[in-house]
Amino acid sequence: MERISDFAVITAVAPAGPRDRLLTFLTRRQGGVRLFAKRLPRRVTSMAFFEPLQGGELVFTRPREGGHGRLASFVPQRVWPGVRQDFWRTIQSLAFLESVNASITEGASQPEMFSLLVQFLDRLETDRRPGLARAVATLRLLVLDGFAPSLESCLACRADVPAGTGALLWPEGGGAVCRSCLPSRRDQVIPLTPAAHGFLVRALRLPDGQARRLRTSVATEREVSRLLDAFVEARTGIRPRCGSYIDKLEAV
Repeated sequence: MERISDFAVITAVAPAGPRDRLLTFLTRRQGGVRLFAKRLPRRVTSMAFFEPLQGGELVFTRPREGGHGRLASFVPQRVWPGVRQDFWRTIQSLAFLESVNASITEGASQPEMFSLLVQFLDRLETDRRPGLARAVATLRLLVLDGFAPSLESCLACRADVPAGTGALLWPEGGGAVCRSCLPSRRDQVIPLTPAAHGFLVRALRLPDGQARRLRTSVATEREVSRLLDAFVEARTGIRPRCGSYIDKLEAV
């Protein structure tokens, strides 16, 4: 058994039997790691409390022949209280974790994704527009994965697609198409409003620090988030659920 230590953030917790849990971590050097939390003896009454949005020093053992490893210890050192104490920041951060989990590759180092996650949570501690922060971070995540949407020219005819000319987002195809080049297959196409199209184009052009300072209306923010969730689903095959839950809450 190989013993490994690394800084990590818990991104998901799932039950794995009566008392065991399967924990997903994004680590600084090891990439995505899924570990079984060791079953505690029955005489032990206290249970270690693990949940998403905990960062700390992870120690685990991994079989040399592959497969899920076992958690040896995890000492939380970062818990992002500003995120946890605010409902909207919490659910926006959990929504971003969904996208991260869909993009994790086990056993492959993903230091840029790890930095993106930690920086996002750090900024979210005080950010007044958590939904907008998630939208920008999700777009950056797609860029890191090599799945940045192509939005300035039609995927079919390669003609320029200026914002406001009736563009459609074709998630399965990887970007925008003009209305005269609708996909021949029955794939999902989503109308792009000029505001959402313009915001996404600007965010892709700008470096990360400047993109975070972009501002738009709440309606456009919601539209952009829905568009990016559809894009994440098309690229990973995993449907984000938190985004739909947030839409329902905001509609109340």
